[in-house]
Amino acid sequence: METKKYILMLEGDEQDRELSKDYFDAHKIRFDHLVLSSEVIPFLQHSPQLPAIILLTMNSLPDNGLSVLKKIKANEHFKHIPVIILGEDTQPELIKDCYVAGASTFFNKPFSFKLTDDTIKTFIHYWFEVAQLPDHKTVYSDFK
Repeated sequence: METKKYILMLEGDEQDRELSKDYFDAHKIRFDHLVLSSEVIPFLQHSPQLPAIILLTMNSLPDNGLSVLKKIKANEHFKHIPVIILGEDTQPELIKDCYVAGASTFFNKPFSFKLTDDTIKTFIHYWFEVAQLPDHKTVYSDFK
């Protein structure tokens, strides 16, 4: 697998974790799932490789996705990593707050299999085929 295709995902819902695992496996994307928001920063600090992308569920525990996003973007070693927020409602103020805090994208979790399939395909196409992601080797070597 390409090391560029590596996602860290914060997702508390077991069914959503299993669904994303199936998609990531099918597209040969390496990933790690975390259940608790309190695990994200320690995981990044001790990981031998930084993820290309971080996916955060807004409704995570004990802190919400916005709080975790702020911690990631406040850390010199992690702030360059694109962070995508997965929400479950479309409160305009919350979406704005996520972008102000440094989110690269905010989208709502789809509620049907067809929409989920389309959303994940579009996500994978954009982030791993269209977008230019930062080279972590340079940044990460300064951290370790």
